[in-house]
Amino acid sequence: MNLTIKELLDYTDEERDKWRRWFDGHGSEPLKLPLAGETHKTVGALVLHCFWAEMFYARWMQGETLTEESEVVTRNKDLATDRVEELFDFGREARREMRAFADAAGEAEWERTYEVVSGGFHLSGSARKLVAHILVHEIRHWAQAAVVARQSGLAPPGD
Repeated sequence: MNLTIKELLDYTDEERDKWRRWFDGHGSEPLKLPLAGETHKTVGALVLHCFWAEMFYARWMQGETLTEESEVVTRNKDLATDRVEELFDFGREARREMRAFADAAGEAEWERTYEVVSGGFHLSGSARKLVAHILVHEIRHWAQAAVVARQSGLAPPGD
């Protein structure tokens, strides 16, 4: 049995919905919880990182690499990492972009090797590999957010 990209997209949609409802019930304060390290300083910054990464991959595989001049970057440059609605609205936009690619891609697009060098990093792989990677990336970061919530005395969403 194989897990499809559509099933993985559906699963991560469910996880996002759990977290969105959780933040709706807890307010924006948990978005401000600090994370160890220097890369993403708060839970909100981590969530934004997940959504931005998905937007980047979706646009990239549709032929547009996000740059400082990109419309989506300009429009969302100062996106608040401590506003639940604003943050998750951007997440929905990123997911629409990813699903647009996934729904329209034929076998050639799924098997083609995508490559980009940007901001000091090099990414290369088939769409199937890259989309699976970015969705698993999000799952891992939700687990990180759950640990921080627990360490702060909050029960994260889920069973």
